Amino acid sequence: MAAIRVMTVNLLNGRADPASFAALVDEVRPDVVAAQELGPNAAEVVTERFSFGIVDPGEDHMGRALVATRPFRVTDLELPYRPGLRGFLDVDGMETEILSVHLANPVAPPRGRLPERRRQIEALERWLRRRRPRILMGDLNSTPAWPAYRRLTAHLDDVVARWAQETGVRAPRTWGHRPWWPAVLRIDHVLATGFVAVGVDVRRVRGTDHRAVVVDLIADRTTGVPKRG
Repeated sequence: MAAIRVMTVNLLNGRADPASFAALVDEVRPDVVAAQELGPNAAEVVTERFSFGIVDPGEDHMGRALVATRPFRVTDLELPYRPGLRGFLDVDGMETEILSVHLANPVAPPRGRLPERRRQIEALERWLRRRRPRILMGDLNSTPAWPAYRRLTAHLDDVVARWAQETGVRAPRTWGHRPWWPAVLRIDHVLATGFVAVGVDVRRVRGTDHRAVVVDLIADRTTGVPKRG
C-alpha cells in the first residue's frame, strides 16, 4: 500500500470542467492535491473535499492550491514571477516537505518568460540544496530534454521516470496542444527525495490541455534522508 497518493494538475486558467475534475478526485481519492491555474469554479471542488492547506483561485494564470486530507501546514514558497506553495506533512514517520510549483512558460507568445523562468529555477535550486524528505510537483513547463528539468533533477529524483523504467513502460505524456488532442509532451512532474513511486496514472480532465498526474509513493529508506525523531 502506498504511504501517500499525490496528484498534480493544471486546470487551464479555470477552463477545466469542474464536474470532470470533481469526478476524478472522488475516484482516485488523493491524499494531497497540487493545482495550478485554479479558477473559482474548480476551487469549490477542492474546498468541499479537503480541509487542510491553501486554496487561492484566480483568473490570471496564477490560481493555485495545495491541499491535503489530514493536518497540513502550508505557506507561500517565495519564487519570482509566480510564487509556489510549501507544506509539511507526516508521511510514514518522516516530516516531508511538499512543494507545488508552476514554472513560467518559456515559449508563450509574444516572447515567452525566459528571464522570470531563470530566476524561478535559481531560487528553487537554492532552496533544494538542503537535503530532506521532499516531494515537488506541478507544471514545470519542461520536458526531460530541457535544461530546467535537468537542473531540478540534479537535486530530486524523477520518480515517474524511474517507475516507468522499472516497469518497462514509457513515462506517460501530460500535455497536448488542445484539450481534446492527444498528449504529446511530458511537462507535468512529480519529483522527490526519500520516496519511490509504486504506481502512476495520468488522467484526462475535460477542458484542460494538461493531464492530471497521480502517483503513489512509499518511503525509500536507502536514500539516507533524515527520519523525524
